[in-house]
Amino acid sequence: MWTTRSSAPFRTFPLYEERYLLLTPRDGKLAGRERVRWAEVATVPLCLLGPQMRNRRILDGLFADAGASVVPAIETDTVSALYAHVASRRWSSVISHAWLHMFGVPPGMRVVPLETPARPPQIGLVMADRDPEPILARALLAVTPQVDVRGVLERVLAGFLAPAR
Repeated sequence: MWTTRSSAPFRTFPLYEERYLLLTPRDGKLAGRERVRWAEVATVPLCLLGPQMRNRRILDGLFADAGASVVPAIETDTVSALYAHVASRRWSSVISHAWLHMFGVPPGMRVVPLETPARPPQIGLVMADRDPEPILARALLAVTPQVDVRGVLERVLAGFLAPAR
């Protein structure tokens, strides 16, 4: 079983590790790279989620681990607004590879992988460890192992990293 139990009053069900990408204009200064460092990304005009968002706090920690601090040109509170800003091709952003599944890459932009953090964030489900188990939670846990979330996201990412033909 892929459930993790601990002394905490909850159970965790890991789905995948978050991977981060620079979403940048095709003619941006880092666009031609195969991989970029966090400190380099901190030097380009960025649009990021606001500091109240969990994703942003994670990114701030990753930038700090790389010895960099980031001051975005634009902050927003939704991924859709972030994509709307970067689609203008005036700003770059750091995105999760999972966002590609829903939002893709806007025309005139490309994604460049960032160096992998020492401890990439784990994405998964967290459920209260109680008896009886809620019926909807039980149903979700029954179907989740049948879906290869990690594999689907890796295939989507590979499609966006493949060279243009």
